[in-house]
Amino acid sequence: RIQYAKTKSDIIAKADGTFVPREKRKRHDEKGGKKRKEQLDPNQAAAGLNPSYAGAYGATPPLSQIPYLGARPIVPEAPAPPNNILFVQNLPHDATAMMLQMLFNQYPGLKDVRMVEAKPGIAFVEYENEMQSTVAMQALQGFKIQQNQMLITYAKK
Repeated sequence: RIQYAKTKSDIIAKADGTFVPREKRKRHDEKGGKKRKEQLDPNQAAAGLNPSYAGAYGATPPLSQIPYLGARPIVPEAPAPPNNILFVQNLPHDATAMMLQMLFNQYPGLKDVRMVEAKPGIAFVEYENEMQSTVAMQALQGFKIQQNQMLITYAKK
């Protein structure tokens, strides 16, 4: 597990000339401090929130929570601006365009449903305008198809 340091180490501070001697902490204080940090506020515990990262929309999670693939961490991209085409992910591999058409047709303005043949599990759903696509996205966000919870975002233009 690798994380950024919260403060400079004494050796680095001495090397760059910013070293200021600190008072050493006692061992039993450290143990007590850890217990206090681990206890969540009852309201946050009920909501299942981590106090160090609320996961707010647009907030960047700490590096320890970003998945690691290959030699570099994957930094989450900014969400695409609203438009009339939705990008649907996490579909079952046997999902068809007809299934999605029936699901998204409940919301007015549906123009087209396109499955991506090369990558099963993703599709594009087009509406007449962005207001209609936004209504459908908000209503169907997290909808489960065969235990797969759909993830819907705006498509990139």
